[in-house]
Amino acid sequence: MSQPHHDHIETSFLQLSFAIKLWNYLDVHPIDKDAFDIALTIQSPGNCVCLQHGEFHTYEDLQLAAENNISIAFGSAAVTLWEAIREHSALTARHLNPTANQQENLAALSYMLRCCFAHGTAAPKWSILDPKYRVQYRVGNKIIDLSQIADGQIFDYTSIGGYETLWFLKDESYSAGLL
Repeated sequence: MSQPHHDHIETSFLQLSFAIKLWNYLDVHPIDKDAFDIALTIQSPGNCVCLQHGEFHTYEDLQLAAENNISIAFGSAAVTLWEAIREHSALTARHLNPTANQQENLAALSYMLRCCFAHGTAAPKWSILDPKYRVQYRVGNKIIDLSQIADGQIFDYTSIGGYETLWFLKDESYSAGLL
């Protein structure tokens, strides 16, 4: 059985690491905005992209772009993780029971994170339509309580214990045989 998402888990998490490091670097080591924000044309056979100079009006615009890149990369990693779990384990959202066992608890949390970003990449929101997902989840020594999260509530990384929880979720998913 083909598992294309499994083949891209590490790449998606590496992209998330890159996004976080880039955001931190821009914060700690300010770069020359004008030297960065140049006119740029990249051509390859059958493809051409032209970017204008001065697209970022302020240094804060660069920092905001880097911060948004974290959200996009986090979402991509979350979606890739869920799809890999689904492909490898044959678990489906419809049949998941988050309180049945640790495997389904981890898979269900992965699915909930996927839903946040699949329904709002730049401005993720919780999408918890089925009440079976309004439970506590355990990832390592962290408890993520989604019992009080409202459907449509803006996603906040603190609600899952920070960025690192996605890495813990990936590692635990491997350990539990979901990947």
